[in-house]
Amino acid sequence: MKISKIEKIKFKKNLFKIFFENGAKLAVSVDAIVKFSIRIGIDISEDAYREIIFYDKSKRVVSDALSLVSKRSYSVKSLQEKLIQKGYESEYAAKALERLRDLDYLNDEKYAEAYAAYLSEKGKGELLIKLELEKQGLERSLINDVLESVKNKGDPCEQIVKILKVKFKNFNGENKNEVKRAAAFFLRRGFSCKNIVKALRMCSQCYDCIDKLND
Repeated sequence: MKISKIEKIKFKKNLFKIFFENGAKLAVSVDAIVKFSIRIGIDISEDAYREIIFYDKSKRVVSDALSLVSKRSYSVKSLQEKLIQKGYESEYAAKALERLRDLDYLNDEKYAEAYAAYLSEKGKGELLIKLELEKQGLERSLINDVLESVKNKGDPCEQIVKILKVKFKNFNGENKNEVKRAAAFFLRRGFSCKNIVKALRMCSQCYDCIDKLND
């Protein structure tokens, strides 16, 4: 396979397109061009061609993965899905994930703890936090440990009361519609019905409407 032309790809940093006389084309990084001494006029064997592709993709997928984690946190599963969405085969994505784990840029335990704490601070309840962690592809045992840690750091009923005083400043436990509205609000935030009832009772002297939430 003889190289007929090499062009810089516009708007792609350090990426070049190699054109072969047989009509084939290959996009590679400048690192690959330097490593394999790629230049116009040379012949590349099939084995060398495959080696260039493997080297280049392996380097680029790690670079892209590092770029992604520099902007926000990812779980191993969510980063894998992101890399595949960008066009990388699963085998290359797996190598990048392994490399980032070795560098401690990927750590599901730290990610889960930080994400759960963030959601809790945003006023989200245990059920919603669990759902969001599951979406990130985290192991069930890790999710359970993190949820237990969140519960130990603060009483969910006290969290509900705190939010209630901000979102429902004039909450009236004797008003059936207001009780239902408040309960629906906290259910959407992922709090359990049991904790919602307990918290609303703490903020009201009239329990009739609140007790009916358990029916």
